[in-house]
Amino acid sequence: MDPSDLASLAPAALLDDFMVGLAIMDTRGLTEGFGHLSSRVERGFVITPALAPGLATREDLLVMDPGGRLIRGAHGRTPALETPLHTRLYARRPDVGALCRTHSPWAVAWGLRAEPLRPAHGFGLMLGESVPYHGRGDLVATAEAGDAAAADMGGARALFLKGNGLVVAGANVREAVVRALYLEEACRLALCSGGPSPAALFSAAEREARSRWHDAELARAWAYYSARASSRLPK
Repeated sequence: MDPSDLASLAPAALLDDFMVGLAIMDTRGLTEGFGHLSSRVERGFVITPALAPGLATREDLLVMDPGGRLIRGAHGRTPALETPLHTRLYARRPDVGALCRTHSPWAVAWGLRAEPLRPAHGFGLMLGESVPYHGRGDLVATAEAGDAAAADMGGARALFLKGNGLVVAGANVREAVVRALYLEEACRLALCSGGPSPAALFSAAEREARSRWHDAELARAWAYYSARASSRLPK
């Protein structure tokens, strides 16, 4: 398929954010050779192919329909094996506009505890009260496995995947990527401190009060990390 038709399937501003998001994921160590990013578009979703996120160019991006069938491909690129994870999460979660699939080291380390994480610092509260754990060990490469992961994630903003990193959701690419950055930070703080004490955890009222700053914090974080990643932005 002619790669120039990507512009007819995804808004230019979304694609710009998408490429910045990939650069941030790569430069901040959220991904290396594996991982992927996706974002809803009118006819389905844009997703990176089976290629390291830091190597993907705009012309490598795929567009899938809501059922996970290829609408737009280029350069012979094939869909990531875990495309069903994205397909089934989008089907279950109409509030989710983007998914960031990472293997960041501190989050992987927390996942070895096989338990949910309750973020206990201000930026980590962008992840909500708790990040659940999904205990099935294989890649999420089928619709059935995608449904199982989506069921364990429920309405949460992220999900630890047994022995295989995590997936982070957001209303858009910027939110998903920034949440992934702060989840990595939350995991580092939790592991380095031996885990938060009960007194350090935020009550529902405290989380609600703190959330009024999240939009401004997210915008500032995106501006910073995108500037830092600009020298390695894929062309």
